[in-house]
Amino acid sequence: MQVQGRLTALRRKHPFLALSIVLVALWLLLYAPLLLGSHVLPWDAIDEFYPTAYFNAHSLRMGLAPWWNPYIYSGFPQIADPQGMLFSPLLMAWMLLRKAPGAHWFAWAVLLHLLMGGIAMLALLRRSSARDFGALIGALVFMAGGVAASRLEHVPIVLAYAYAPVVLLALRHFLTGPGLLRGLLLGLAAGALATNLVQVAYLFALMIIGYAAIATVWHWRHYDSRTRWRYGFGVVAAVLLATCIALPQLLFSWAFISLSNRTVMSLADSATASLPLRSLVSLLDPNAWHALSGPYTGPASRVEAYFYIGIMPLLMLCGLGAAWRCPIQRRQVLFFGVVAGVAILYMLGLHAPLYGWLYGWMPGIQHFRRPSDAAYLLNFALAIFAGLSASHFRLDSKQHISILLIATAVGLAWASSQLHGVESPWRARSLVAALFAALALWRLQRPGSRARTTTWLLLLLVADYSCFNLNGSFDRGHDMARWFMHDNTATFLAHELHDGHGALKPRIETIDAHVSWDNNVVLRDIPSTQGYNPLRYALYNQWYGARDNGNLPRVDTAYNPSPASTLSDLLSVTYLVRGNTHQTAAWSPPPGYVPAFSGKTTDVWRNTRAYPRLLTPTQALLVSPGKVPPPQVFADTNFHDSLWLTPRDRMDAQIARVAATICTGRTRVISVQTVPTRTIIRTQGDAPGWIVLSDLDFPGWRADVDGATIPIHRANIMFRALCIPAGNHVVTVAFHPWSMVATAMRQSRHRGSQPE
Repeated sequence: MQVQGRLTALRRKHPFLALSIVLVALWLLLYAPLLLGSHVLPWDAIDEFYPTAYFNAHSLRMGLAPWWNPYIYSGFPQIADPQGMLFSPLLMAWMLLRKAPGAHWFAWAVLLHLLMGGIAMLALLRRSSARDFGALIGALVFMAGGVAASRLEHVPIVLAYAYAPVVLLALRHFLTGPGLLRGLLLGLAAGALATNLVQVAYLFALMIIGYAAIATVWHWRHYDSRTRWRYGFGVVAAVLLATCIALPQLLFSWAFISLSNRTVMSLADSATASLPLRSLVSLLDPNAWHALSGPYTGPASRVEAYFYIGIMPLLMLCGLGAAWRCPIQRRQVLFFGVVAGVAILYMLGLHAPLYGWLYGWMPGIQHFRRPSDAAYLLNFALAIFAGLSASHFRLDSKQHISILLIATAVGLAWASSQLHGVESPWRARSLVAALFAALALWRLQRPGSRARTTTWLLLLLVADYSCFNLNGSFDRGHDMARWFMHDNTATFLAHELHDGHGALKPRIETIDAHVSWDNNVVLRDIPSTQGYNPLRYALYNQWYGARDNGNLPRVDTAYNPSPASTLSDLLSVTYLVRGNTHQTAAWSPPPGYVPAFSGKTTDVWRNTRAYPRLLTPTQALLVSPGKVPPPQVFADTNFHDSLWLTPRDRMDAQIARVAATICTGRTRVISVQTVPTRTIIRTQGDAPGWIVLSDLDFPGWRADVDGATIPIHRANIMFRALCIPAGNHVVTVAFHPWSMVATAMRQSRHRGSQPE
C-alpha cells in the first residue's frame, strides 16, 4: 500500500515520469532473458554487427582510428560501411563505457535504443491527447510488435527505427514553439537518425519531411511575424546541425558504394524481399506461414513477413472511429493512415507498381534491395493507431472489459492451436497468454480501480508478446562470440599468427566453417580473406572473389579457382580453416597444404607456398591499363623476384613505366611497424627497388618516403607497389578517409564526362 501510495503521488506531480517508469518496468519484463544475459541477440546481430561495434570501440579505446578494418575481406574500409555504426552516437558511447564490451553489453545497447524510442512514442501519443493506457499500449506495440520484435538481428535498422519517434517528437516540440534551441535539438535527433544509412532511415526521413511540411502549413497561420522568423532560424539551425552530423557517414559510404560490388541494385534484386499481400495474414495469426514452428512456407524471409502486434491491440483498433471524432487525433489518424497505405504498397515491391515507379526516378532507391523494410513504417503507424484507439476504451466498463478479454482469450487460444512441432521454443509457452487472459477476465470481474484494470491489461499484452513475438529465435540466440573466444582452433590460430610472423601477419581463408568465423575474427586479431557484409570492394570481388557470409559456398574466379591459387599465396593465406562436421562433404587438401591442427568442429591446414605480406622483387613486368596477365602466365610468375604492374588508369601507367626502368635493385627491409591504418617500413638499398605489400590497392591509401609523397602503383592485379629510392629511408603507408572520398568524386566526374 505504501508503494502504491508513492506511485499515486508521483503520478499526480509528474505524470509523464510515472508513465515512463511503468514503461521501463514493462520493457524489463519483455526483454528479461536478453537483459539478464541468458541469451544474446541472434543471427546477424551476433555474427556481423557485434564484432563491428566491438572493433570500433576497442580501436578507439586503444587510441587507434577505426577507419580501416584489416581482419575481414583482406582489408575493409570500416569508416565507410553504411551499417558500420561508427557514427551512431549513443551506441558507440555505450560500447566505450567498458574495456571489453561483450555481446550481452551490446544487446543492452540495442534494447536501450528501443526503450528510448518507446518513451518518445509515449510522449508523442500523450501530445495527441492519448490517455495513459492508450499511450502505454502504443509504446508497447512500437517496442515489441511485428518486425520490431522479429528483426532484432538487423541492428542498424533497429537503431534507425528507435530514433524515428524521437525526431518526430522533437519536430512537434519545435513546431509548437519555434526557436533556435528547439531547432538544434531537432537537428541533433535528425542527425543521429541519419547516421544509420539503411533504407529504414531513408523511409522515415521521407515520412518526417512530409509530416513537417503538412504540420508547418497548419501551424503557419497561427504564427505571428516574430515566431515565423524564429521558425526560419530554427529550421536553418536544424538542417545545418543534422547535415554536420550525418554528412561524414554519408560521404564515406557513398565513396565506398561507388567502388563496391553494389554501386546500384537492379530492380530484379528486390524480388525476393517483395511481400505479396497475403503476407499481412500474419497480423492475425502469428504462425500463419509457420514462422514460429514447422517448416516455413511464407513469402520472403520469415522475419520480414512477420506483422503480429498482439490480439488485444488489434481489437483496440475498433476504437479508431472514436479517435477520428477527436480533432487533434483525426489529423494523426489521417496522416499515419496514408503512411500505412504507402508502406504496404512499398512492401509489396514488385507485386505492385509503386516500388518500380519509385525505383525509376527517386534518388536512393536503387541502393536498397528490401522493399519489406517499409514494414517498420507500418508497425510505427499501427503503434499510433493502437495508442489512439485504446485511449477511448472504457476502462470503467465491466461489460467492455469482459468482451475484450473473452475475445482476446479466444484469439490467443486459437493462435496457440496453430503452433505445431514440439521442437519449437514457442510450443511450450504458447498457451500461457490465453490462460493469462482467462485469469485477467476472472480477476477483473471484481470491482477495482482503473489503475488495477490497466495493470492487468498491460501485463496481458506482455504475456502475449512473451509467448509469440519474444520467445525464440527471432530475438535471442547463443553467444557465439564468447564461444569463438574460447574455441581451440581460434586459440591455435591466434597463437600462431601472433608469434613468429612479425608485424604483418599472414591471413586465413575459411571454407565450410560456421558463420562465426566471418567477422568474429576481429575479436582475436585474426586477418581473414572472408567476412560477413553485403558490400565488398569491387576489385577484390572481381579477382579474388568473396562471399556475403560463411553460409555460402566458396566463390571461385579465374585467378582464384582454388585455395592453392597464386592469388591466395600472394594474399599470404597461410592457414585454411575448414569445417569437419558430419555435414561437411569429403575433401582433399590442395597441393602445398599440410595438416596443422584439428579442433572440435574445424581443421586447420598450413599453406607452405604462401608468400610473405611484404615482397621486394627486382623486375617489373608492365601491362596496359585495364589489362591483366593471362591466368597461367600469372600463376607461373616467381613473385619473389618479379611483379606485374597492372595500372589502374593511364596516369598510373605513365608513372609506372618510368618506375619499371629505374627500380631494378633489391630493397632491404630493416623493420616494419603497423596498426590498422598505418604501416611504417624502414628500408636500405644500394639502388632504387620495389616494395610490394599484399594489401588492397584501395583509394585513400597514401605513401611517403621520409615525408615526401610517392605514388602507389597497382601491382599483381589488386595490390600496392612502391618504388623506393636508394639509401636509408622511412616509408609510411597510411589510410586517409577523405582522400578516399576525393578519389571517388574524381572518378564520378570522369565517368560523368564520358560520352554515352
